Amino acid sequence: MKSFLVLAIILAVLSFSGCKNENSNPTSANAIKTQSSYTVTDDTGVTLQFAEKPKRIVSYSISTDEILMALVEPERIAALSRLVDDPGVSSIVKEAKQIPNRVQGQSVEGVLNFKPDLVIIPDFHPPEMLQSARELGLKVYIYKTPSNVEGVKRSIRQLAALTGEKEKGEEVIAKMDAKINEVQQRIATIPKDKRKRVIQLRSEGAFYAPDNSFGDVCRYAGVSDATLELHYPSAMEITQEKIVELNPDIIFVPDWDYDGKHEIFGEQQKIMNNPSYQGMKAVQEGKVYRISGALVLTVSQYIADAIEEVAGMSYPELFGKKRL
Repeated sequence: MKSFLVLAIILAVLSFSGCKNENSNPTSANAIKTQSSYTVTDDTGVTLQFAEKPKRIVSYSISTDEILMALVEPERIAALSRLVDDPGVSSIVKEAKQIPNRVQGQSVEGVLNFKPDLVIIPDFHPPEMLQSARELGLKVYIYKTPSNVEGVKRSIRQLAALTGEKEKGEEVIAKMDAKINEVQQRIATIPKDKRKRVIQLRSEGAFYAPDNSFGDVCRYAGVSDATLELHYPSAMEITQEKIVELNPDIIFVPDWDYDGKHEIFGEQQKIMNNPSYQGMKAVQEGKVYRISGALVLTVSQYIADAIEEVAGMSYPELFGKKRL
């Protein structure tokens, strides 16, 4: 807060001086202000100033990778996160090949090699990493990771303002809204008491989080995330007994092999063969579906595609969707 106040005072003094010089010397540097000059404030309250749009951007998360690729030319991106090359969680594997550099893990030391003029880091990284990035003299923008559709829209607008591409950001959001609206028009005919209850599950179990993007995807898709019926006080693993008690209509299995130990097709079979699950409706009716991890695990504009995917697999009669 103290540094912010000092910065505000300095800017005020410079602004006053600029006005004075403008009257006395129209050709002074302070009088010539380019239209591309702008400031933005990140989610930690730190204000960044830009004389022009950043041209060497580094992204530290798959969500910002995907948003950036929709907002700016590839030439303006210096490096993306390593997950952008994993088709199990990335929707832009092909497009990302235009950017050769990748950042790894939670280290910021190597990022200096990319000579960035902007580094975008999500708030889930350790505080010491964020502090280290700023101590290295990097221009760092820290943002709050979204957990729902509105949060994704907020992130898009943040990054659009950050990169000087506000108009493009609104275009991306408009495409999202159009897709979501089309889905909701199709499911509008489904009575509330006929709507499906679903769970996102892996062979090792399910996880409860009171505020999660999949739950919001379900809401827009006309289904409900059954795990949210548990009302636990905090995020935690869900026991097999509780999963059985919830007895969902559909089980979705994300196809992301996140650790190299989860064979995509094998995950479905493990759930279907689990003795504890044999009494569940979804298992008995064979409604254990493989779903794109790149969509249902995303917190970028592709969350709209996730909504379409979940709705289509839950109500194939309305979407003509092939279930996997």
